Amino acid sequence: MHLKGHRTRNTIVTPQPFVCNRILQMSSLMCTTLLNSMKRTTCPPSAVFVWQPAPRTARFLFGNLDHSATKLRRTGRKLLRAMGTASVLASLSLSPFAEAQSVDALIDKLEKKGVLTAQEAKEIRQEARNEAPPLSQFKNALPDWVTSFKLNGDFRGRYDGIWQDGSNDGAGSATADRDRFRYRLRYGVTAELADHFEVGLRLGSGEIGSAALSLGGSAFSANTTLNNDASRKFVFIDLAYAKWKPHDWFTAQIGKMASDFWFTDMVLDPDYNPEGAQQKFTYAINKRHKLNFTGGEWVIAENFASTGSGSANQDTYLFIAFANQNAISPALETFINQNGTSAAGTNAPHFNPIVARGEVTYTFPSAPCFQGPFPLTLGGEYANNPGASFLGGERNEAWNVGFTAGDARKKHNWALTYNYKHIGSAAVWHGLNDDDFGVNAKGGTGIAGHQVIASYRLFDPLTLNLRFMRTEQIDTPVGVSSQQTRLFVDLLWVF
Repeated sequence: MHLKGHRTRNTIVTPQPFVCNRILQMSSLMCTTLLNSMKRTTCPPSAVFVWQPAPRTARFLFGNLDHSATKLRRTGRKLLRAMGTASVLASLSLSPFAEAQSVDALIDKLEKKGVLTAQEAKEIRQEARNEAPPLSQFKNALPDWVTSFKLNGDFRGRYDGIWQDGSNDGAGSATADRDRFRYRLRYGVTAELADHFEVGLRLGSGEIGSAALSLGGSAFSANTTLNNDASRKFVFIDLAYAKWKPHDWFTAQIGKMASDFWFTDMVLDPDYNPEGAQQKFTYAINKRHKLNFTGGEWVIAENFASTGSGSANQDTYLFIAFANQNAISPALETFINQNGTSAAGTNAPHFNPIVARGEVTYTFPSAPCFQGPFPLTLGGEYANNPGASFLGGERNEAWNVGFTAGDARKKHNWALTYNYKHIGSAAVWHGLNDDDFGVNAKGGTGIAGHQVIASYRLFDPLTLNLRFMRTEQIDTPVGVSSQQTRLFVDLLWVF
């Protein structure tokens, strides 16, 4: 299984007959040797060996036995133990789902029990290596053009606390404080095919994104709230894509896929999986420097009447062009407007923002309570939407500045992130950016505030994450809360 950088492979193979035969042969040899030993062990005249049958029991009566008789009894017990151990291990080796590694484990067990000598164990291991058929012979369940099959997934349990400022708190308020317990489960499979193709599918939990069930789940979250008397929950298609990478410098994919664009959550929610197509071109300047160009054609709404109810076939698309050079991580990104149609409504702004992002990382040799080199990254992102400049003020501008110290990808390591975001109401498209950073349990634009994220890798599969947000609306409407505090406490398992 693997998840974004974590890759392992579970391989199921059929049993190896020659190993089974050797185990049975050695078991038979051991039994014969021990029986011959028992025959050579004689009892003295004073010993009495009587077997008395009974209706439901059978027992042995021993008289005045000396040391030789005791040796006989011990030899018998050794025989029974050896026969039992060999039989169990042989049966395990015949299991149709035994893993390849179990062969060595069986041999080690037999050697420890004294059934095999060290030399015999060595010979069997060598035969296993020489006579084992290639792995390709065990892929009968898959077509020849499937080169690998990988599973991946994660489970997250979350506490979500939302606290409004005092002016809007209280019973009956639409912005009252909330405490929610939620979970997210995602499970996927990736098939790597011949000729540089890849097909992926991932299912995810989630909730209905609107009143219409036919419109599917939320585009921004696979969270499910514990609610409604333990009712059955929904499962949605989270990813469904095909990818082609014929060369190291080119990748193309279609379907519902993860974004290839290097935006922060100020511009694009990390949980948003676009639908449409993407292409990525990479030019290697040298061993450390690469120039990337990414293009995206995303479908937002099919047959959407964006210019009025009488209009037909006004589908909405989003075209994005993106270029970055990854040595010092500057980037220049731009949105190209929806399908060439005009934005609807009086004074409605066009969304063709230009976004620039940059990061620089310095690595320290060590840090307290941290294993390995310690990275410190400073970064910033700025967006400007020329199509909304007539709104005045800073409504067509957005910026995000902050730092990240550490890295929580290894066990017992930690990371701390702080950033300040100011997102003008028309700077970026509120239908794509972070839906957690905002007010009234929703994200969007017209928001400014602070964010702190702390992570600690408790175990290899388990990470503890804390996320604190203090936000306020830039242009505060009358009667709506202007400030909000939100806290996430997450436990994330990956597999």
